Amino acid sequence: MRNEWSQGTVTVREGIELFYTRTGHGEKPALVLAHGLTDSGLCWHQLAEDLESNYDIIMYDAYGHGKSSRVDPGKRFDLVADLNDLIDGLNLNRPGIIGHSMGAATAAAFAAHYPNKLALLVLEDPPWTDGSNDQKKPTRSLQEWKQQNIAAKKKTLKELQNLKQRESPNWEETILPDWAQAKLDVDPVFFDHISFDPGSWEDVASKITAPTLIITGDNALGAIVTPKLGVKAIQLLDQGEFGHISAAGHCIRYEQYQPYLTMIQVFLKRNMAQ
Repeated sequence: MRNEWSQGTVTVREGIELFYTRTGHGEKPALVLAHGLTDSGLCWHQLAEDLESNYDIIMYDAYGHGKSSRVDPGKRFDLVADLNDLIDGLNLNRPGIIGHSMGAATAAAFAAHYPNKLALLVLEDPPWTDGSNDQKKPTRSLQEWKQQNIAAKKKTLKELQNLKQRESPNWEETILPDWAQAKLDVDPVFFDHISFDPGSWEDVASKITAPTLIITGDNALGAIVTPKLGVKAIQLLDQGEFGHISAAGHCIRYEQYQPYLTMIQVFLKRNMAQ
């Protein structure tokens, strides 16, 4: 983390604390970045470093992730409400929102429910399926994923980094330390509450009015969103765009960062004041 960045917590309803890292102090247009399952806010640090000259970037840890509150079964479990309360708690005025996977689903649902509270939306391979590819069913059940995470916690940070580097040699090396730390930090109880079922993505998309960019990779490498779904999504979205980045799977920015960054920068320049 850069020395000039700040960190803090926002207490949302029912006493849940959401931890965040922020690059600015409100002097620039705000961007809120929502990470995927088992990641954390700082997994966005590479993108934040390249965008902070023009934007005030807030990278937050979802409930049960990073340094945010551990999951309490007696409290609400509502990631969309958490995002809304975070934005209100930081007094952000219509920020742009960028989300990956679980974070993309959260961001899309937020945009559908609160259309006047965001400037734009970027969805990095949201869990939207049309049943036309092998990704229509999760390769791991949530309980299997939970057990794998529990096993990962028995490894050291360096062991997790080395393992991922062997599994995914094309990943950006700079992201590996924060990616590995996130696996150690996530609360396994989270898996008992989250669902793979995003509901009707068509219903969500039809209610989104903000300029929206969907980015996906190659389905053969693990990307969820298909070109067919992308075309349908553009038809449903009020102001939709679809971008495909080759040689990337589900974690697009980890695998093909430069084309991802360029696509984001062009979209932001067209749709958000600097």
